Amino acid sequence: MTISTTQPQVADRKALIGKPLRTAHYRVSCEDVGDFLGVMSDPNDFVAEAQHVAPPSFAPLVAVLGLLRTFDWKTDFWFDYRDGTAMFGEQFIEYHRPLYVGEEVEISAVISDVYEKTGRQTFDVVQLAFTIKGDWDGDSIMTGKQSYILFK
Repeated sequence: MTISTTQPQVADRKALIGKPLRTAHYRVSCEDVGDFLGVMSDPNDFVAEAQHVAPPSFAPLVAVLGLLRTFDWKTDFWFDYRDGTAMFGEQFIEYHRPLYVGEEVEISAVISDVYEKTGRQTFDVVQLAFTIKGDWDGDSIMTGKQSYILFK
């Protein structure tokens, strides 16, 4: 009897480069900002003083939550997260204007790069380039990149 020790073949995810993902929406609520600021002594003071401008440190959370709404692991990344392991990688954000409480933002993304790395285990890094626009003015609030690590 022969036992195979090779991993099942995974399709080359480099073919995904350039693929646009679904557009998603996220409303910045007072509750979400308040929960996020819960580590401060009195987060309500910050929100009141800022006249409903969300703190800059809240923007990465919006990017992560929003981007998770733009893709489906299986159809967009050829990955079954129920059987495999996926991790959040790097994130880079460039701010163009403040994010406001009560504003609904539109998140769009494209798969900008895919590359394979080997450590203890082989994995793919899938990088997304994203833009987040506001509904009040349609202007770009932030742009950036995020990466996800998909173990093979």
